[in-house]
Amino acid sequence: MMSESVRIWLTIAISLLSAGQARKVRLAGGSPAKIGDFPYLIASIHPEIRCTASLVSPSWVLGAAHCYIVESEKVHPRDVMLIAGIVDFNDTKLPSSQIRRAKAINIHPNFEEIKISGADLSLVNVGVPFELSSYVDVIPVSGDPFLLNEDVSCTASGWGDTSTSKTNTHLHKLNVVAVQSKSVCHGLTTKERKNMLCLRSDNGKGLCDGDSGGPLICKNELVGVAHQVYIERYKYRGPSDMDCGSKNIVHTYMFTCPYLNWIRAHVKNAPPKPERCFKLLDNAGHNEFNMSRQIKPTFE
Repeated sequence: MMSESVRIWLTIAISLLSAGQARKVRLAGGSPAKIGDFPYLIASIHPEIRCTASLVSPSWVLGAAHCYIVESEKVHPRDVMLIAGIVDFNDTKLPSSQIRRAKAINIHPNFEEIKISGADLSLVNVGVPFELSSYVDVIPVSGDPFLLNEDVSCTASGWGDTSTSKTNTHLHKLNVVAVQSKSVCHGLTTKERKNMLCLRSDNGKGLCDGDSGGPLICKNELVGVAHQVYIERYKYRGPSDMDCGSKNIVHTYMFTCPYLNWIRAHVKNAPPKPERCFKLLDNAGHNEFNMSRQIKPTFE
C-alpha cells in the first residue's frame, strides 16, 4: 500500500517529467557561484529539458534519470549537450568552458518514472573526454556509510530557478543540512528512505526547477543526486504549496551509496558499495560502525 505522502506526490507529479512542464527541482535561497567554485558541475542541456549533473570521471557524467526522459521515452544522446567550466549557460564562450555531446545515456535499470525513490539515476558517457583543469574537474563519489538520524552539513548547487527568478541561468550554491531519518523524510516508507537523503527544512530554501540531477556534496564527496520534492497529503492545500520556496515541501536526493555497484560497473574509479550504507554515532559522539559487533542501524 502506498503511503499518504506518495499518493499526493503522484497526483502532483503526473506531469512532472513531461517536456515543457516538468517540475524538476530548482535551488531556492542560494547565492551566485563564481567560476571555479564547482569545477565538477555540468550543465546538461536538451531542447526540452535542462538539468544539473556532475563529472565523476573525464568521460562520465552522473545525474538524474528523469532528466533524460521526455514523454516516457529516453532522449537521443545526440540531442544532449554537456557543458563544463561555466557559471552561466547563456555565456558558454569562455576560455574555461568545454562542451561535449553525449555519446550514450545509461538509465538505472530499476528507474520508475512516476515514483519517489525510484532509482532516479543516470550516467552519461561523452564521446570526447573532458580535459581536466582548475575549472573542469571530477568529484569523487563517496564510498562511506552515511550517519543515520544525525544532521550532516553539505552543499547543494545547480542551475535551477530561484524564488525570485523563473528564468535563472546562473549557477547558485546553498549550504544545507542533509538527514536520513523518519522525522525529516516524513511520510515515506522505510524502503523508500533507505535510498534517499532529505534536507532539513530551512524556511523554504532548497531545490527548484533546473536543479534536478545536481550533486549533494558532503565532506568534499558526492553522496546524493537531486531527485524530487514532495508534500504529505494532510499539508496539501493547492498547487502553490509546491511552488519554489514553499515551506511545506520536502527536498530529496537519491542516495548514491545503495547504487555504487551500478555506478562502478560504468565508472571504474568509483568505490564499491560497502556492506552497509548507514552508520550510527555511539554515546560519546564517535562514528560507530564495528561490523564484528554486528551494530545494525535502525531506521527510526
